[in-house]
Amino acid sequence: MAIDRETVLEIGRLEDPLGVLSVYVDADPSQQASERPAWQVTVGNELKKVQERARSEGPRERWTAVLEAIDGLDADLRSLLDPGEPGRGRALFATLAGGAVRSVALQLALPTRVVLERKAYIRPLVAVLEGGRPTGLATVSRSGVRLLEWQAGEVESLAELDFEEATQDWREMKGPAGANPSYAQQTAPQHDRFERRLDDKRARFLGSVARRLQSLAVERGWGRILIAGDRRLTEPLEQALDGDRELIVTDRSLEALDGAELAEAVAADLERSTRERSAELAERARGAALAGGPGALGLADTLTSLAEGRVAHLLFDQGRDYRGARAQDGRLFPEGVSAPGLAASELVAEPLLGERMIERALETGAEVTPLTDPEAELLADCGGVAAILRW
Repeated sequence: MAIDRETVLEIGRLEDPLGVLSVYVDADPSQQASERPAWQVTVGNELKKVQERARSEGPRERWTAVLEAIDGLDADLRSLLDPGEPGRGRALFATLAGGAVRSVALQLALPTRVVLERKAYIRPLVAVLEGGRPTGLATVSRSGVRLLEWQAGEVESLAELDFEEATQDWREMKGPAGANPSYAQQTAPQHDRFERRLDDKRARFLGSVARRLQSLAVERGWGRILIAGDRRLTEPLEQALDGDRELIVTDRSLEALDGAELAEAVAADLERSTRERSAELAERARGAALAGGPGALGLADTLTSLAEGRVAHLLFDQGRDYRGARAQDGRLFPEGVSAPGLAASELVAEPLLGERMIERALETGAEVTPLTDPEAELLADCGGVAAILRW
């Protein structure tokens, strides 16, 4: 299934007084033949840690309820961990007291992890929103163009546009052979003129393809388009497209590939595109903040901007854990920072501050980009957090 913003928001709103169990699995195909894949071992160990933590934190009524609720999820967990089930990246979210269960299966990898907190843990899903965002694909050949959409590791075919040369309707043009007097009365095919007409027709065809591609991009929300094929064919299509979207061009021939094979073939190009975009966004946020413009650097400034609804794009280091506190009105504060007008007793510890930042950003319509190394190093000196602001 595809993951969109509304799905992530809906899962992020899951809250339960006993806790929400979030289980992520990377069902690596290379391990599926083993008797007990690594993800089964890891999830089993992580579930034991969750149960031990509940026992140590008490009271008895709570941890026995947690254990009973997790035992009641046995069938759901078995399905999640089953090598035969579909999806490389899988996740399960269960409210332990409320009994609600949500499952997700993707073709992109997810980190194997188990979290039990009062709200669902959604950081890995946000990474999929960024890295798996809908992308237009156009595979170009002399016979035509295929238009497809890649999203979160899955490919959907949208249209196949055939180039009709219709050469059978063209009379072969002949004329004087050239300047040699001995051949003055002979004729030779004027192939150059024929090829020019064919090229003109193909250029008009690719122009119509570009208009179709741009229409699909608007309709389906593509921020980038990948064009694949011989450069002599892809260049006219590339030139006919407007500059509103990122273009990724490869000279590889992909017209014979479909489905999972095509998704695998373009994976490296799309991952490189995601990394380049992440670096550009981090540099833009940093530059704007240092110039006194619409940018925020560091946890404190970013949290203030989030509370004011000014964040257009939140950026954070995916590998960092952020801790802090929250007030009753929902305001968030970094760990160790005093909250103006509030006593320490009025604040509740927030061990998953990063999750709360993500929720606030999504609820206010901001985009969210988790950064991985080496892009995260661009924000290392400001705690790995920055934002591009609306104003």
